[in-house]
Amino acid sequence: MDTLSALIQALVIILFVGGFALLAQWGRKNRSAEITLIVLLLAFSSLVIVLGVLVALVGLSGAVPASQLPRELSIGSAAVILIAGLAGFALCVAPLRKITGRRAPGGSNATNTSLEDLATAGSHSEERPGQTNRYSRGWYSDPPIYFALWMLVIVLGEKMVELLIFTLAPEAIESTFAEAGRLSPAAVVFSQLPFVVIALLGVGLGMRRDLRQTLARLGYGPITLRQLGVVVLFIIGALLLSFAADALFSALQPEVFERVGRISEGLFGTEGFGLVAAILFALLIGVGAALGEETLFRGALQPALGIPLTSVLWAFLHTQYGPSVILVYIFVLSIGLGILRNRLNTTATFLAHAGYNASGVLLAYFLNV
Repeated sequence: MDTLSALIQALVIILFVGGFALLAQWGRKNRSAEITLIVLLLAFSSLVIVLGVLVALVGLSGAVPASQLPRELSIGSAAVILIAGLAGFALCVAPLRKITGRRAPGGSNATNTSLEDLATAGSHSEERPGQTNRYSRGWYSDPPIYFALWMLVIVLGEKMVELLIFTLAPEAIESTFAEAGRLSPAAVVFSQLPFVVIALLGVGLGMRRDLRQTLARLGYGPITLRQLGVVVLFIIGALLLSFAADALFSALQPEVFERVGRISEGLFGTEGFGLVAAILFALLIGVGAALGEETLFRGALQPALGIPLTSVLWAFLHTQYGPSVILVYIFVLSIGLGILRNRLNTTATFLAHAGYNASGVLLAYFLNV
C-alpha cells in the first residue's frame, strides 16, 4: 500500500509540474499557451493565499486543540503560506506586462533567446553568456524561467512550513519518518523519478529538443580520467567537511542533533545488513538520489537560475535535518557541486553526489556509527 501511495504521489507530481513545464516551453512560441500558463499560475497563487488565510483562521479561532496544533505553528505556517502565495502572484506581473504589450521593467519585452537557448553541455560558454543574460532586461519574463521561479517560491514555502513543524512539533516529524522506515528501492525510485521527468520536460524534450540535445542541455557528457580524479578529491573533501559539520552540529544543537540522528538512522541505517546488502543499499542511496537531484538541480535549474538560488532550493529540500547547521553545510556542498557542474559537467556532479552518498552509508556501516 505504501508503494502504491508513493507511485500515485510521483505520478501526480509529474502530471502537475511536468505539465506546467511543457506548457511553459510551448508558451515560448505560442501566445495562447503563455496566457494560459499565466492565468493558471495566478489561479494557483490565489489558492495558496486562500489556504494561508484559512490556516490563520484555524489558528486564531482555537478550533483545533493546542496539543494537536500549537497556535504558534498555525500562525507561523499561515504567514509563510501567505508570503509564498503573494510572491507567486507577484512573479506573474512581469509576464502579464509583456503579454499586455507593456514593456518589462528596464525597457525590454521578452528575451526568448534566454539561457534555455544558450545552454550546451558542460562548456564554459554555457555560463558566461548566461551570467550576462540572467539578470538582463526581460529574463524573468521568459515562460520557463518565471515558471521555475514560481515553483521555487512555492516549494520553499512548503519546506519552510516543514521546518516550522520540526521546530514546534518535533515529535510529529519524528513519528512520520519513523513510520516510513528505512528507504526502500521503490521509495527511492518514486521520489527521484519526478525530478528526472520534470528536468527532461522542463528543458523541452520532445518540443524543442531531441534526446541528444536534451542530454547536452542537461550537461551530461563524457569525462576524462583527470576529471574523474577531481571528482574523487571532491568526494574526500566533502566527507571531511561533513565530519566537521557534524561536530559543530552536536556542539551547538545537541537536542536537534540527537533527533536528526534518530531520523537518519531510521532512513539510512544498515543495522542487520550483511556486507553485500550494505553495499547494494549504499549504491541505491547514492545512484538513486544523485540521478534525480543532479539532473534537475545542476542539470536543468542551475543554468537558468544560477548557483545561489539552486543551492538554496536544494538545501531546503533536505528538511529531515531540521533547522540546523547541517542545512548550511548542504548549501555549501551545493555551491561546490555547482562549480563542479560549471567547470566540468553534470556527469561529474552525478558521480560526486553518488560517491559521496554511498561513501557516507558505507562509512556508517563499517564504523558502526
